[in-house]
Amino acid sequence: MLPTLKLPAQVSLVYAAATPPLLVKGRCVAQAADALTLEVPEGTDLPAASTVIVDFAAESGVSRVIASVTSVEGGRVALKVTRVPIPEKREYPRMNGGIVLKYFVVPGKDDAAVDAWIGGGEPVGKLHEPDPFMNFSVTGLAFDDLETCADGDTLGFTITVPGAGHTWRGAARVVRVWKIPIDERDDSIPATHRIAVNFLSLPDDAAEALRLHTQRIQEAWL
Repeated sequence: MLPTLKLPAQVSLVYAAATPPLLVKGRCVAQAADALTLEVPEGTDLPAASTVIVDFAAESGVSRVIASVTSVEGGRVALKVTRVPIPEKREYPRMNGGIVLKYFVVPGKDDAAVDAWIGGGEPVGKLHEPDPFMNFSVTGLAFDDLETCADGDTLGFTITVPGAGHTWRGAARVVRVWKIPIDERDDSIPATHRIAVNFLSLPDDAAEALRLHTQRIQEAWL
């Protein structure tokens, strides 16, 4: 089940059943089939038979395993791997968080209008600003708003990512618009539809800001 790993390897161990969840950094120093030995800070409290998640450095040969604790002695933890999750096919994970987005529909999907917008021109349609809590990744967004656009439309937009201190211009293609079920709507905002878009044009530093925002949310969750 578990491939032969390149050891020693840097790891992050998560024990989610603790309150608050326990996250420690360490090293995987030994492997015998599905049995692993980790070096972690002394005093790390892991009950016998508890389930943990171990994330490995990229070069190790595996990205993540689910394992059961068999023993803890000082700074050494013995584990039995119970599952190796299939890696996420998406290159960039999707997260939920705050993103300030303003957008307009480009009439006729006009490439010249898109180029003019990205170059600093004025919007050629009505600006919309959805609620900032949305699903995002480095490749696109999904947000709630009124039915402002349709599948296949091109959007010009500005995006502001928390912690970045900058606003960028870009363009996106609408990949899906669907009605939010009544029982899933947020009464505090007027949104009736969910809109999913993929970026057509996004500056590299904006993509990096989204990647860092994703990382901050993941670390806060842990």
